[in-house]
Amino acid sequence: MGFRQISPSLIHRLSLAVKGLRVYYPMTLIIQAVVVQRMNLTTGSILRTSLGAAQRALMALSMGVFLVLALVATAPTAASSELQRMLQGEREVESQTRNERQQVLPTIFSDVLVRVSGTEAVLQNSQIRAELRNVNDYLLQFGYRTDEDTLYLLATFDESRVRDLLQRAGFTLWTGRRPQLLLWIAENHPERGVRLVSRAEQRPLIEKLRQASERRGLPMMMPLMDLQDQMAITPRDVWGRFEREILQASTRYPTEGVVSARVFRQAADASDGILLEPEDESAANYLPEELEVDAAYHYILEARVSIGDMRFVEVIEAADEGELVTEFVNRVADRVSALFIGETSEGTSEVLVRMRGLQQLAHVLQAEQMLQQQGQVYRVQLRRYQQGTAEFAVQLNGGASWLAQALEFDRRIEREALNPDADISASEVALEFRWVR
Repeated sequence: MGFRQISPSLIHRLSLAVKGLRVYYPMTLIIQAVVVQRMNLTTGSILRTSLGAAQRALMALSMGVFLVLALVATAPTAASSELQRMLQGEREVESQTRNERQQVLPTIFSDVLVRVSGTEAVLQNSQIRAELRNVNDYLLQFGYRTDEDTLYLLATFDESRVRDLLQRAGFTLWTGRRPQLLLWIAENHPERGVRLVSRAEQRPLIEKLRQASERRGLPMMMPLMDLQDQMAITPRDVWGRFEREILQASTRYPTEGVVSARVFRQAADASDGILLEPEDESAANYLPEELEVDAAYHYILEARVSIGDMRFVEVIEAADEGELVTEFVNRVADRVSALFIGETSEGTSEVLVRMRGLQQLAHVLQAEQMLQQQGQVYRVQLRRYQQGTAEFAVQLNGGASWLAQALEFDRRIEREALNPDADISASEVALEFRWVR
């Protein structure tokens, strides 16, 4: 079904009606595509009718626009709701007094700023530190909750004010979807030997892992360790970092990345190299020397991380296991955020992105919003929409390869083609996706 054109001035007037909503300027093109196709109206047909008929036509057109507005207002925005969750934080408190609330709110605000910026460096910025004293200017709402005998102060902060603060300080708001990681941990227990750590265990390693993951906004889950997991993988598989077995056992979990780690204690004065190659029999058989009673020691965590096309290794030493996993989460979060919102060397460019399978208007709006929310994207313009296929011109800091990586973990789309050398001036498509839900 082709497009029929209506008066640009009328389209402009209609687009003003949605100015107050959080949608972008290509709404005018969508109104053309949806309303005009439904009403079968053209500028010429309106001008050739009598005044009364034209008024009736415009009334019908207005009804179509109201339909568009209704779809916009009710369109689900998963990324937006995820960002709203990122703007919330909580801390344990002793009471509900105003004095204690004012003391704790800057700490909660600090957690939120780290989470939505993707970096702890945000707290070293002088402008950010100064604004922590004005936390009430950014506060949207607060409340309290009780978990058993523990009282928590909850706070939610205003998105537009936080965005403006970060921009003024030179940081980017990380609005894109974040990858969920599955974490397998094998430890060399002093009494039980090499074993897999369960998420049901009550210990600092699990609790600090949860807290650090929440603070950085990087979702990490641990396997159930039920009978199916126990049949699929052994402690030695994770300890030796046998990638094939680990990835096969991970297929039952809906995650975008897999982490295999091993934790052990080592004598404080040890200086031996500890990192071994994966899928090496010596890695599976390696065990640290047994510690003497009352000997000083520290904790070691070796991890191999696979997220999309990214692979890296982290080796961390700490005085206790809580500090160990906190530092581990911080390092992984820094790596992932740099991938999505870090500086690129390609400079500003414009690429053409094609989306297939956008059968509903709500999907077109969601696709445009998804592109706009990526950290290095400056502008998104809908150039064409026909028969469920939309083409967007995307201006960004970086190229098509960066954008492809940034969208790697969004489950609403599947990438079908990537052409980093595509020329938008020749209408060549750099990225092509299929909308799957």
